[in-house]
Order: sequence, then C-alpha cells, then structure tokens
Amino acid sequence: MAIKTLFVVFLVGSISAVHLLYTGTDLGFHVLHQQLFYIPLVLASFWFGTRAGLSTAVAVSILYGPAMLLRHHEGGMHLTVVTQIALYLFVAFLMGWLSDRQRRQQQQLLKNERITALGKAASTLGVEIRDIVTGVHSIYRQSGGLKNDDANDDFLSEIDRLKRMVDGLSHFAPTLDHTSLSTDLNDILRHSFKKYSRQAAGKGLNMTIEPTGTGCPSTISVEPLFRIFDELVNNAIDFSQRGQAVVLRSFSGENEWVLEVADSGPGVAKENEEKLFTAFFTTRPDGYGLSLSSGRKLLRDLGGDLIYRPGAHGGAIFRMLIPKEQ
Repeated sequence: MAIKTLFVVFLVGSISAVHLLYTGTDLGFHVLHQQLFYIPLVLASFWFGTRAGLSTAVAVSILYGPAMLLRHHEGGMHLTVVTQIALYLFVAFLMGWLSDRQRRQQQQLLKNERITALGKAASTLGVEIRDIVTGVHSIYRQSGGLKNDDANDDFLSEIDRLKRMVDGLSHFAPTLDHTSLSTDLNDILRHSFKKYSRQAAGKGLNMTIEPTGTGCPSTISVEPLFRIFDELVNNAIDFSQRGQAVVLRSFSGENEWVLEVADSGPGVAKENEEKLFTAFFTTRPDGYGLSLSSGRKLLRDLGGDLIYRPGAHGGAIFRMLIPKEQ
C-alpha cells in the first residue's frame, strides 16, 4: 500500500516538475504532459478506489490548470483547460467506481465461500452431536434417571437446549429441492399465534395477528419457515415486558411476501446490529446464537432474506422475505 502510494506521488511529482519547468513554447509538449497525467490518475483509482482517484485528479488539475492558463492567454485556452480538468475528474470517478465495484464483488464472493464452508462443517458437526445426544438421552431413560432427583430437570433442560443447538447447526446445510405446492403463508402466522398466545398471555403481553386479507400464496416449501418464524416469535416474547405488544403480520412486497414479527421491547443495541446475523453471536445467557444466522441462510438459499429493522417507537421488527414463486 505504501509503495503504491509513493509511486503515484512520484509520477505526479515527476510529470508536474517537467511540465512546470519547461520554458519552451511548443504546445504539443504540454499536450504530451497533459496525457501523461492520466497514468498516476488511473493507477490511483484502480488501486485505491474512487476517493483516492478523485483526490489525485484534483491534485493533477491544480498542478496542470493554472500553469497552462498563465502561459497561454488565448481565449480558447480557458475552455481547453476546463474540459481537460473535467476529463480528469470523470476518468478518475469512472475508474474508481469500477474498482470499488469489483472489490465489493470479490469480498461478497469470499464471504459466500466462507458461509458455504461453515455450512458444510456445521452440518457435519450437527449430525455427530445429534447422534451423541440421542445416545445420552437413551442411556438416561434406560437407567431410570439420575440418582439426584433435583438434577433431573436440569439435565433434561440442557439436553433439550443441546437438541435445539443441533437443529440450528443442521439448517446451515445446503437447502434441498422440495416439491413446489401452492401454500398460504398466513398459515405460518396462525400456527405461531396458536402456539405462543398462551405463553404471551402468561407474561402479560398483548399478542395480536394481522394476516393480509388476500392471502399469501407461495410455491416455496413451508416446512423450514415454520421453525424460523417460531424462533422470531419466541425471541419477541422473551425480550418483551408486561404490558407490551407483540404483533404478527403479513403483507405483500414487490416480488415477495413479508412475514413480520414486531415487538415493543428494548430493540437491538446499535453496536450489535451488524453482528446480529453472525453465527454464535447472542446476547442471551442461555442462547446459542444460531437461530437468526441459520434462518437467514435458509431464506437466502430459497431466494428470500431475513432482515432486522428498529421500530419507529422502539422495539424490534424482524421480517421474513419469501419469494412468491420458487
């Protein structure tokens, strides 16, 4: 990085020195230097992006423009200088934009490769852990439980937690093709509302359901979507306090259906928003940080997405974007 920067500075300085020190009247000589300025300008844009390219273009323009105007006072020279400076800025912006775009594409490609590798490793690990958990649970049942009765509930709770973590790991595996059948996605809202309404009422929460009246027909396989939506509802209940509201709603987007879970809780801290969908990141003491990350991966594999938005008056809004057609 430092060597490239010094090389650009060296080129700009060398070309400017020859340009400024030349005392002849041959206009062609100045035209040659005006073209040579494109070399450091293009290199800066290509190596460092739009901002560095434009900064170099401004520096070149300052070194080139005033000197040309002082030496040549013809009326048409002003237009020539202004046009040349505009070209410097345009070329710098274009090259920088293309370079930034290529860099972003490469970063996204590397990120996708890492996610794919993580998915394969997590899936393999999940299968191995599931076998171990199943074996431990079988031994527990055959032995009649632990000798310490007080520890039985804790043991079963930890086994259940481990099973949920394994389920999260297994959903990092590549999504398999499913039979495409038209389904009303509002059934997912109704299922979760029925499943969690008693839990929400017991905590003093006001849970409501607002399905779109036209229905949400989709050919996407809904089996994994139930799990994702259930996790979002469960999280909303956990983070909400007595008297607050949890709303389950659906509506139509441009090319997708949107299933939304909105709560009035504390929301997500600003510093945690970028890490929210990172595998194993969690703010819950008993969490394992896989439900959101695995849910987003699964939805993206299906052509959709899982996104977070802060509520207008506080709280958190999670939206499942589900394609209308597979």
